[in-house]
Amino acid sequence: MTRHTSHVRGELKNKMCALTASFFGFHTIQSTAAIKQNHDLAKSLEDGSCFAFKDWEMKCGIYKTELIQSAVNDMWFANHSDEGVIHGRYFDPLPVELLALILTAVSVFGKSCVDAAADL
Repeated sequence: MTRHTSHVRGELKNKMCALTASFFGFHTIQSTAAIKQNHDLAKSLEDGSCFAFKDWEMKCGIYKTELIQSAVNDMWFANHSDEGVIHGRYFDPLPVELLALILTAVSVFGKSCVDAAADL
């Protein structure tokens, strides 16, 4: 498993970009106004790691956001031959390291939105 970690990180990062954008309502168009709105949204989510909460505006339900479950489903349980289906015992309970990897991918996406606005 460890020899595939780089591939897993890259694949998760790509999947998390799409999931995070749709989950929080980031704009996909690249107008100046949309980039600024994405920047502001990313900054608000970054504040206190709001993106890790089920209710990110009220900051309650830490690590219970549906985004985490969507990431696990898309990444490791998408079809019958995926790792989660074949090696389910490693996902019950969800390892803390996996949770950290998912939340890091969300954070990286948010940072890329902030950086894009800084380039304007």
